[in-house]
Amino acid sequence: MIRCVMGLAMLTLVSACGVKGDLERPEPLWNREEAIRRQCREQIERNQPVDARCSQYQTGAPAPQ
Repeated sequence: MIRCVMGLAMLTLVSACGVKGDLERPEPLWNREEAIRRQCREQIERNQPVDARCSQYQTGAPAPQ
């Protein structure tokens, strides 16, 4: 009986892994510009709605060094 309960508890814990909620990702603490560019590029590649912060990076202008 205890094995069944433990098995169900383990399955419940594992089944919640990777579930994405509606929480927004916080701003990165370091390399903010690079992280935003990477996230925008990934959203475009996946055909997902693009974040409003991405508009400044879609001009085609080179990134400031």
